[in-house]
Amino acid sequence: MNKDTEILNYQKKCWKQYKSAIGLDEKYTYLYGNPVKVHVPLDTAVGGIMIIGAYPTAHFNTINGVADVPVSDHLYPFSNESYFDGSRIRPVESGRELKDEYLDKLGISRNHCWITDLVKVFLFKEGHIKKYETLGYKGHSATRKRFSDFAKKSRPLLLEEIQLADPKIILTLGSEVAAAVFQVSEKAATSMMNETPVPLQISESVYQCWALPHPGIIMKNTAQSVVWKAMLTRQIKTIKTYLQ
Repeated sequence: MNKDTEILNYQKKCWKQYKSAIGLDEKYTYLYGNPVKVHVPLDTAVGGIMIIGAYPTAHFNTINGVADVPVSDHLYPFSNESYFDGSRIRPVESGRELKDEYLDKLGISRNHCWITDLVKVFLFKEGHIKKYETLGYKGHSATRKRFSDFAKKSRPLLLEEIQLADPKIILTLGSEVAAAVFQVSEKAATSMMNETPVPLQISESVYQCWALPHPGIIMKNTAQSVVWKAMLTRQIKTIKTYLQ
């Protein structure tokens, strides 16, 4: 079986089995019943850089005067598309952040990466639930609170994905992702966010990983974000040297 066929089979497996594998209702939907889809990886460069995010974002619309209401999925993990939200044209922020703060600074393009999410479905936050209720739609739980449980259940599938990608290095984004991947506490995962790679062994293979700060904190303008931006700068310098 060639690699392209293996990747396609993995994508099909994710699409068909992921929700049941993590114990999520197949009827999990957005406002008005639009189904929440499984985000299979589409940027699938083998032997390059693997990037693992937490979970997908969504398209947000302005509905009846309520702004930033999640209504549908974007196209793929860390999508670089733009769309009209009812009041303005906006990019998918996660894709823009990945390009500006990580890929461009590493001097690499998407076509050299395998880009994926640990949890492969959009998760609603409390604020999203309140907006839905304002619009008269009920029935969701604040599933963002279930991230740790979903991440744990997603890990076996992610390990399979890593072996398929066979990356030169792995970059995890955020302490939650690092904690799930390395099966440590979030505090321990935060301590991994330095310039030293962390080995991840899967069967007989060992992959060199860097636990990077989450894009959300990098994009803020706080005293804490300044510290993490400085760390990311040092990490990127080290990673670039490793890739030479």
